[in-house]
Amino acid sequence: MSLKRKPTDAEIEVLAATFRPLWRPGDVVRPWLRQHQDMLLELVHGEWSWAAVGAALSKAGITYRTGAPWTAKTLRSEFSRAQTPLKGYRRRPGRSGDAAPEPPVEAPVTIGAGAVPPAAAPAAPVILPLPPKAVPSVASAPRFKPASLRVQEPPPVPSEAERAEIERSRRLTFGPPEPKE
Repeated sequence: MSLKRKPTDAEIEVLAATFRPLWRPGDVVRPWLRQHQDMLLELVHGEWSWAAVGAALSKAGITYRTGAPWTAKTLRSEFSRAQTPLKGYRRRPGRSGDAAPEPPVEAPVTIGAGAVPPAAAPAAPVILPLPPKAVPSVASAPRFKPASLRVQEPPPVPSEAERAEIERSRRLTFGPPEPKE
């Protein structure tokens, strides 16, 4: 970050005088910063520092309700937050209103080329738009089963000793089976 010269109080007052007509009492700060972002960026990319612009804003009365003067850090932070898109205005993929309609694809199609008499000049090709692309519906979309690289085998059949061990463990855990009535 390059160091910028510190403006005099008279220069800050002149900048504050340019800000005053742009601010109405009761305006909200972030929308105001968003609305005037080009002007503020032009100042900061020029010879003004964030601290100097903040001092001019404070002198013009453009502050939050607390009236605390702007510092370079708070002004940079608020300016950055003001640039993030609002929730309702953020672009979302797949919304019909956001995407620009596709222009129709035009292909040259010559109509009546064989019917032109030899003495007449050849007819200029007539361009007709192609029909819109067919979008497959969800119902007609192909369905696939999940793939697995493992070979499917039937579950192993336990031996007589393994069944006896399983039954013994079940009785120890859950107790003897209830007699069926």
